[in-house]
Amino acid sequence: MRALRAEREAEGAAALLRALDPADAGGAATALTRREFEVLRLVAQGLSNPAIAERLVLSEHTVHRHLANILSKLGLPSRAAASAWGARHGLV
Repeated sequence: MRALRAEREAEGAAALLRALDPADAGGAATALTRREFEVLRLVAQGLSNPAIAERLVLSEHTVHRHLANILSKLGLPSRAAASAWGARHGLV
């Protein structure tokens, strides 16, 4: 990976695989879409919905909907809980 200068991408892929591991995440994470993982990663980094919308070229409403789906699928009560979940699973 070092020769390709892809260390960061490799770390991100490893984090995604850890997050998708049903034994590690209780199986709920496997229901998240790729876009929901992108949103969750940015939430875990502390970005606001408007900032996420700008970064992913989405409307704020779409980001809000993705976040609502994430909370529902993971059984989490809040954005802060989603951020903590993402940090625990290496999405930061």
